[in-house]
Amino acid sequence: MEEQMEIESPVVGADFKSAPTTGDIPRGLEIQRSKRLRGNITFTGDAHYAMFASAIASLGEEATRLENVPEAPWFQNYRTCLETLGASFERIDNHWLVRRGVAVGVKDRLHIQPPNDIAALILAGLASGLGVPVQWHYDLLRTSSDVRALLSAVYPEGELHRKARNFCKPFELKWDDTLAKIPLMFHHLALGEGLELQLRRQGSDLLETLLRQFEIDLKVERDDDKNADELTRRLARQMRATGKDELLTRVKLPVSSKPKAAFISLPADVGEASIVALVATLIKGSDVLIENVLLNPGRGGFFKALKRMGADIEIVQRKERFGEGVGALRVRSYDLFGKRFDEEALSDLRDETFLLLLAATFAEGESVFRDLEYLHVDEHDPLKSFVADLKQAEVEIGEFEDGLVIRGRRESDGATHDALGHIGLAAAYAVLGLKSHGASNVLGADVLEERFPGLLKRLRFLGVPE
Repeated sequence: MEEQMEIESPVVGADFKSAPTTGDIPRGLEIQRSKRLRGNITFTGDAHYAMFASAIASLGEEATRLENVPEAPWFQNYRTCLETLGASFERIDNHWLVRRGVAVGVKDRLHIQPPNDIAALILAGLASGLGVPVQWHYDLLRTSSDVRALLSAVYPEGELHRKARNFCKPFELKWDDTLAKIPLMFHHLALGEGLELQLRRQGSDLLETLLRQFEIDLKVERDDDKNADELTRRLARQMRATGKDELLTRVKLPVSSKPKAAFISLPADVGEASIVALVATLIKGSDVLIENVLLNPGRGGFFKALKRMGADIEIVQRKERFGEGVGALRVRSYDLFGKRFDEEALSDLRDETFLLLLAATFAEGESVFRDLEYLHVDEHDPLKSFVADLKQAEVEIGEFEDGLVIRGRRESDGATHDALGHIGLAAAYAVLGLKSHGASNVLGADVLEERFPGLLKRLRFLGVPE
């Protein structure tokens, strides 16, 4: 099958090839407009699922078997980071055996460069919980400023902040709850300490679901849960009595929690599925079935947002696996409509936010996006670059503090775009190229193949170009 996919064929859905150097324009990825996409497509394991599962398994005495693990360079880097912290990975046929390996000595400070935001949060929690001194080297394009700021606040001098121990309210230090819970959970899991978190926004429950798959008796309760324990209900009554009616989610990790051996087959990557879903939505006549997709409400935030804009996304062949939904998504082309998105609607999106901004440029009416500060990355500002590119393409965009107003249009012409080595920009520009008339050239698009190996090859076999 792989040999067949290498053959150039006139029956393709997306035409990608290396663009030649012309004048001052360096080589990039040339993309031709696609007429329609049709067929079935599947992907290797979801990035977040793979990172969480392998990190939990690295703390277990017995081996966990992981199938459909990403083969991308970024995951190989992440696996190396876990091995540096003492994890053991053994490849057998098409799966990995993961367990606790040889204990790491703490005499010398280890040098670790996380490949992305979630990896940085997980590795920081593990390193501190294991008592391993680490010198962090962040890639500024792949680790956002808010994640680096959060880790600096949670782990001053490499040690867990005193207010982040035991019964913890992350937002007392103005931390982002959905991000802070990740390093805190892994810190206490690695240390064997119990933990009680109070969260305003639980965010994706993927980590909680996976911990249960490893037979860890994790408790998750909300203040309005009638089945919550008496302490939780009493605290909720006290808050209402003082006029603080904000609902909290309480996550309780028992003392001495030890991951048990598990067999986990990873569902398809949500990031890749999001790209294909947007392409199929925007290109007329498209009808694509994306198989084995993780349907976790938090990880599926992009699909929910796109459906709000009118996208025709149908869940078929749904099944539950260890309390987690998995199924196929059928996506057909449909006209989009502008909507409003705030912090709550965008809380589970990171790089996929650029895909949602692009969707708004082809939606009827106005779309309003608030709380976009997390997209600014120091001197490398992908959001600023993206907005400038869209304005040059004559898209009407209004800017206000930490937000945008985008008035959609139906068509666009091919142009040269610079992805700056940022995966969110590269994905959005690739979709824009497939939608635009004529050829587009995306510079720095090699990050697409690094993050999603084989994605462009799969897209070639989903239909016919103009």
